[in-house]
Amino acid sequence: MKENIAPEPIPEEIAIQICQQIRENNQHKRISFSKMQCWGCMKFSDFENRGSCIYGDPETLRGCQLVNKVFDTMEKNE
Repeated sequence: MKENIAPEPIPEEIAIQICQQIRENNQHKRISFSKMQCWGCMKFSDFENRGSCIYGDPETLRGCQLVNKVFDTMEKNE
């Protein structure tokens, strides 16, 4: 039987930095799922980091799948 291992929490500074990096990368795209996801997140959080998706899980800051994916890739490469 597989053991459920909780994902590692993302430090707040790193989560915000990754979020900003993803949004900057999306600015150059004409249209994409990640661009639409970021637009919705920022629109409904009134463009405040504290209201963004990363705070959907306030204990681990793993509320945004885009940030989670980048962070997990960074962790594997270290």
